This record gives sequence, C-alpha cells and structure tokens, in this order.
Amino acid sequence: MLDIVDIEDWTRDQPNTQIPEAESYRLRLWDGDGFDEKRSLADAEPTGRQILEVFDRLPADEHVLLYLPRNGKLEEIDIDETLDLRERGPERFFAFKTDRLLNFVANGRRFSWGAPTISVSLIRLVARIPVDQTLFLERADAPDKELADDDIVRLSGKDLERLVSRQPSWKLNVQGVLLTLTTPIVVVKDALTQAGFDPSKGWIAILKRKGEAKLQVALTDTIDLTLPGIEKLRLTPAQINNGEAHSAPRREFVLLEKDEAYLNERSLHWETFSEGGRRWLLLRNYILPEGYNHSVVDIAIDVPPGYPRAEIDMFHCFPHLTLKSGAAIGETSGRTAIASQSFQQWSRHLNGQTRWNPATDSVMTHLAVIETALLKEVGE
Repeated sequence: MLDIVDIEDWTRDQPNTQIPEAESYRLRLWDGDGFDEKRSLADAEPTGRQILEVFDRLPADEHVLLYLPRNGKLEEIDIDETLDLRERGPERFFAFKTDRLLNFVANGRRFSWGAPTISVSLIRLVARIPVDQTLFLERADAPDKELADDDIVRLSGKDLERLVSRQPSWKLNVQGVLLTLTTPIVVVKDALTQAGFDPSKGWIAILKRKGEAKLQVALTDTIDLTLPGIEKLRLTPAQINNGEAHSAPRREFVLLEKDEAYLNERSLHWETFSEGGRRWLLLRNYILPEGYNHSVVDIAIDVPPGYPRAEIDMFHCFPHLTLKSGAAIGETSGRTAIASQSFQQWSRHLNGQTRWNPATDSVMTHLAVIETALLKEVGE
C-alpha cells in the first residue's frame, strides 16, 4: 500500500490505470477564487460532507459540491453521498455556497455550475475542450462571438447560454477564390495551388493589406494570416502565351522612367503606339477581379503628348465589360476605335483635391485609379 496518492497527478499521468490503495489521498478544490492548495483525506470513500469539511467549507449543508471524474462529465455529489476515490478518480472538486445550480451547454452537452459566471478557461476544463479549438458563444440575433480564455460567460440571464468549439480557420482571397485554411501560415505557392492556379505558369503575386501599399511576394514566401488587415492575394501573369507567335511589344514612344520600371516590376505586358494623332499605352491580358463577364481584358490609356504636364484621363477596355449580376456599369457607354477594335470607354475623372498634379501623378498613379474603379464596380 502506498503512503499517499495525488488523485489529480495520477489521473493525468496514468489516465487508464486503477488508482491504488493508499494511506491517504490528496485532492484539489475550486471555490470561486481559484483552486485551493491540495489537502489530504485518509478515507478512500469519503462523503461529500467530509470533502467539504476538510477544505473548511462550513457549514457543509450550505454548499453544493461538484466533481470532475476521470474521463467523465462534471457531476454533483450530495453531502451525504459516498464517493469512491479509487474507482471514480475525481480530477477536481468544485464547491459553491449556494442553494441552486445554473446551467450552460457546451458542444451539445448540458453542464451545471454553482456560480452566476464561469471563465472560458474553466469551461475548457470541465467540458474537456482542447486548447487548439476556438470557443464561440452562440447568438441568435448576431454572429457567434469568439471567446478568449480570460473571458467570462454569464449564466444568470433568462436564456440558456450555448457554446460550441471549432477548429480555428483563416480566410484568404486568392484572385477571387476564397480559401478557408486551418493554419494561419501559408506558403504563397501552396495558396495558389489550393485556389486552382498552377504556380509553374509564372504568376506575379501581389499581397494586399488594408491601409498599406501593395506588396509583391515570391512563390516561396509565407503569408501570416494572424497579421491584421490582410485582404487578398492578386495574381498577374508574368508572361501571356496563348499559342500564338507574339512579336516584340511596340515601343513607339517612351514613358517616364518610373512608369516603365513599375510596369516591368509588375510583369505587365505593355505596349506604346501612336494612332490617329493619339498616343496609347496598351496593357494586354490584364487580370480582372471576380464579378465581371470576362476574367482578362486589354486596357488602353490615352497618354497625351504633353504628359506629365498634361493629365491622363479615363481608360478603355476590350472586350466590353458587364457585371455577372447583370447590373449596368455607369458611364461606360462610349466607344473608341483603337488598333482596329472597338474599346469600351470608362469615364472616370480626377477632381477636387485629387485633381491631376504633374509633380506627383503619372501612369503609375493612374493605374491605381483604374484598379480602384474596377474593384468598386464589383463591391471590393
């Protein structure tokens, strides 16, 4: 026979082994302020009253005693009821000075509690919810509320509180495909594959975070979705090859050095040419956000001879765009003949404080205007 057995330690270290006979047994009890120091009982089959009295919970008949048995659900023990410590292996005891119990539901199972509140950490303990699962408070008139371990759940309201645990997940929009991931760290290449894009096709990946400049990321880079503000991963083809033999892109006039560097950095397929007294910058196979009747278009930008002193205005698309929803796109009824094709004119203008400033504006900033206009129409 052993001298002393610590019930809590034994059930943790040897969960499937019978608790042996001993001269005494060490127990732990929680009473609202936390767990007491462990105390010992010589009797292997004490009553609820004995357990309360050894922890100085007096008078015992004014208290409710709950216990968490090994591999079992939280239970109540009457003060005159006998509990076999060796058979049931109670991991923890809980005492409340109260005349009634309150209830809550966790993952479809009903639990009793003797206080008007309970911490999420204790819910995890008594309902045996793993630390790698996120706990939510279910709400009928609002989205379920995610709970932290130091949050408190009130049980004294008129409705029975219901909680559910779920595996944590993170969302990432990859070129209009919404991924649900079970880990917050994802390699860009893996994100493309999961979204149905072939990483070997030479994509340029641009990470968009709210309030920050777009960031080009390599396929081997990782994205940490725990960082705030991550919105989406946009893709631009590094090279377009549709089976046709392409001649070298036309460069009939030069842009600002910073414009050309920006276009090349984004691996956009671009040309410059003059036609009918107008100078055109043509972006071929530009990838659109989800929500349009086409996934890619050619975008033409009229670059006036006096640029950058003269402002760039509007842009033109081929083929013509409509929304998948069937809703009309305002101010796009104009048509412009460019390179023997009819382009759709998008009348989008800078004004007020955003009026063209030759000291700061350029093709680069106008592309931001275009992208904003294209995203706005599909609600992004």
